[in-house]
Formats: sequence, structure tokens, C-alpha cells
Amino acid sequence: MEQPKGVDWTVIILTCQYKDSVQVFQRELEVRQKREQIPAGTLLLAVEDPEKRVGSGGATLNALLVAAEHLSARAGFTVVTSDVLHSAWILILHMGRDFPFDDCGRAFTCLPMENPEGPV
Repeated sequence: MEQPKGVDWTVIILTCQYKDSVQVFQRELEVRQKREQIPAGTLLLAVEDPEKRVGSGGATLNALLVAAEHLSARAGFTVVTSDVLHSAWILILHMGRDFPFDDCGRAFTCLPMENPEGPV
């Protein structure tokens, strides 16, 4: 059975509450990219929330700013421009708080997958 094709994300960003989590999640993303679970051209970023209890809205805006910075640099711009966001497919995953029983985080939880072209 052929795997259904997903979205080719330009950027995958994980937002994290704590600075200590950033390096761990960045490494986990890179491992999955090396295993070809994430396409090689996808920019992977783990970003610390700008302040404690900033909320998902603030974390989203911060993640978009960081993505724009990286995409602008990748495109050869010397300043940050929102133009790089127009054609980008950006996936932002909010990690939320850490749980002692959840060592890999919500973003790396395995979920069952159905074939979208299969019978209903």
C-alpha cells in the first residue's frame, strides 16, 4: 500500500516554554529529518517562548517572526521581510507545558493514520 502524500512544509517550528527544552526538541527534529521522516529541505526550528505565560497567540507571533528571520536569510535578504512568508507552508506546534510522564512531548506522539483515499 502506498503512503498518502502529505504537505511539503517549508518550516516546522516547535514553540517551547523553557530554554532547556529547545535543544532537545531541535535535536529530535533533526533526527527525524535524517531518518527521512521530514524532507531534507524543510527548515526545522525549536523556539523558546519570549516570556513566561505568553500564551499561544504570543508564541505563534514569535514563531512567525523567527521563521521570517530564517527564511529572509535563506533567500539572501539582509533585512527581515514578510514577503518570504507568502509562499511558505509553516507548521507551528505548541509544546505547552512539560509533563513528567511524557518524555518525548506532544509533538512526537505517535498517532494512527488512515488512508484518506480508502473506503469510508
